[in-house]
Amino acid sequence: MQKQLTNILLVVSVLGFSLNAVATDRWETLRAINLVENPTNQTHMGRFGELGPYQFRQATWRMHTNKPFSLATQRSVADEIAIKHYEWIRRNLEHAGLVADNFNIAMAWNCGVEAVLDGRAPSVSFNYARRVSNLVESLKNSERSVTARDVQPEQPTPEQPVYEHDDLLRFRFRVLQDSPRFVIASR
Repeated sequence: MQKQLTNILLVVSVLGFSLNAVATDRWETLRAINLVENPTNQTHMGRFGELGPYQFRQATWRMHTNKPFSLATQRSVADEIAIKHYEWIRRNLEHAGLVADNFNIAMAWNCGVEAVLDGRAPSVSFNYARRVSNLVESLKNSERSVTARDVQPEQPTPEQPVYEHDDLLRFRFRVLQDSPRFVIASR
């Protein structure tokens, strides 16, 4: 009985860790897609009818919800539909035997699952997927560096100012008017 309980706890722990890793990858991929699709969070409709932080088209929106398409500009609703669309893409890629990594998910997000499965994704979608993958790696690296700093806090030197929590609340950031530019570098 003790051995069965131990095995069950081990399986539950592994599944819990796996689900957490999948959710983290999903968040990073969706954040990167948002940064590529709509980095300045424009709320007006795009030239092809796309809307919101993930630049949904109405047909894609309708696949996952009956809510009005105009709600695509509301972040919480858009995030909910983005998760559903991400999971739909992931399931379709895995069902077809493809790896559902951030690159393939981003390419399918851009040109559709069928184009990826048929191997006929246009080069613009390939470049889009590379940009998203690069951003996902940057997000993962920045998260790792934050975690590393949290584990071993840096001790301030006498010439470094120490900011209290209240001081941090007074920082102001300027919002850039120009869209960010992405450069893909090769080795």
